[in-house]
Amino acid sequence: MGKPQYIQVITRLFLLIINGIIIAYSFKSSFFINGVGFTLLLIFQLFIFIEYLKKLFSDIEKSIDCLLYEDYSNTISAKKRKNPLHNKTALLLDKHRKQSLQNFSERLIFTNILESLSIGILILRKNTDNDVTVFQINNAFVQFLKIPKFYNWNLLQQKLGKLSNFINKWEEIKYTISLKINENQESFFLKTSVTQTNEFEYLIVSLETIQQLIDQKEKEAWYKLMNVMSHEIINTITPISSLAENLGSLLLEENTDEDTISELSEGLDIIKKRSHHLTSFVDAYRKLTELPLPNKENIDLINIINNTILLYKQEFTSRNIKVLFKAKNKITLNADKQQIEQILINLISNCLYALDRTENPTIEIKVSEEINRIHLQVIDNGIGISSEIKDNIFIPYFTTRKNGSGIGLTLTKSIVEAHKGIIYYNSINGKSIFTLSFPI
Repeated sequence: MGKPQYIQVITRLFLLIINGIIIAYSFKSSFFINGVGFTLLLIFQLFIFIEYLKKLFSDIEKSIDCLLYEDYSNTISAKKRKNPLHNKTALLLDKHRKQSLQNFSERLIFTNILESLSIGILILRKNTDNDVTVFQINNAFVQFLKIPKFYNWNLLQQKLGKLSNFINKWEEIKYTISLKINENQESFFLKTSVTQTNEFEYLIVSLETIQQLIDQKEKEAWYKLMNVMSHEIINTITPISSLAENLGSLLLEENTDEDTISELSEGLDIIKKRSHHLTSFVDAYRKLTELPLPNKENIDLINIINNTILLYKQEFTSRNIKVLFKAKNKITLNADKQQIEQILINLISNCLYALDRTENPTIEIKVSEEINRIHLQVIDNGIGISSEIKDNIFIPYFTTRKNGSGIGLTLTKSIVEAHKGIIYYNSINGKSIFTLSFPI
C-alpha cells in the first residue's frame, strides 16, 4: 500500500480504538444512552472500514483470479497503479499475459512443425490418475491410417485397431507393423518413446511407411556415391587438364630440344596412366552395376572355403599368417558357386591388407548352421576399421587403400543380398569380424 492508504488505515483504526474506549467508559459510568449511541457509531465505522478494505483489494483479487484461471482480460487503471501494491499486481498480470502469448506462439510453431513432417506423429499425455489425453496429432498420422483427427483418446483409440495394442503398452519400442488400411495391408515402422515431467508422462508415437525409409536410405546412398565418384573423377581430370596446358605451351615454342621432348614424353605418360586409372574406375562401376543374377545350385560351402584358402597358401606361408578353419561336417548351401568364391576372395584380401603390419597375424573362418540359416564369419586381428568410417565401408568406391578400387566390399554386399542374405561388420576385443548370414 502507498503512504496515503497507510495513513487512512491507521486513522480509521485509531478512531475505532477511541470509540471503543468511550463505549467502555460510558457503560462503566452508567451513561447507557451514550454507550448505545457510540456502539452504533462503532458498528457504522466498522462497516465503512470493511468497505474501504474491500474496495482497496478488489482489483488485486480480480487480478489473482485472472492468474488462477488464465484469464488476462482484467486491467488496472493508471490512476490505481499509483498505489505500489496495485502497480506490482498489474506488472505481475502483464508478465503472465506476455508469457501466455509466448507459450501460445511456441505451441503454434510446434504444431506447424509437426504438420510439416512426412512422418506420422501422435503425442499422448497421462496424468498421475492415469487419465490419457491426446496432446498432439498431425495430419500425416491420420492420413496414413485413413481415420478422423480425434483429440479424444477414447474415440481415437477405437479407430487405431491393432496399433492401439502397441501404444497401450506405454513403453519404448521399435517395431515393423502391418496394418489393414481400407482392405489393403500396409507396412509401417513404429517407434515410441516416453518422457516424464513433474506432472505428466508423455508417449511420443512416430509412424513411417516402409517406402519412406527405403527412399531415405536410397537418397543417402546416392549422395554418398555421387560424393565419392565426383571426388575420384576430379582427382583424375585435374592433373590431366594442368598437364595439357603445359604441353600445349611447350609445343608452341620454336626451339624443341631434347629436354622439351623428354618433358612432353613424361607428360603424355602421366596422361596415359591417369586415363587408364579413370578407365579402370569406370570398368569397376560397370562390373558393380552389371552383376548377374546368381545361378544357384547346391554347393559344399566347406569345400569352397578350403579351395579358396589353398589359393592364398603361398602368401599365408610367406607372411607367417596363421589360418584357423575347422569344419567336420559338410554344409550345403543353395547358391552361385563363383559368386560365393568371389565373396571369400574379397574378404580374405581385406584381411591380408589389414594384417600388413600386425604381429602374430591370424585369420579365422567360422561356419555354423541353424534351422533355417547358415552363418559365415571371417575374422582377423589386423588394424581394424575405425568408428569414423565403419558406416561407409559398403559404399561404392569408398576405400582407405592407396591403390584400392573401393568396390570389393560393395560387390560382396551386392552378392550376399542377391542371395537374400545379410552382411555386417563389428569389432570385438581388437578383432575385425565380417558376418554373413544366408537362408537355407
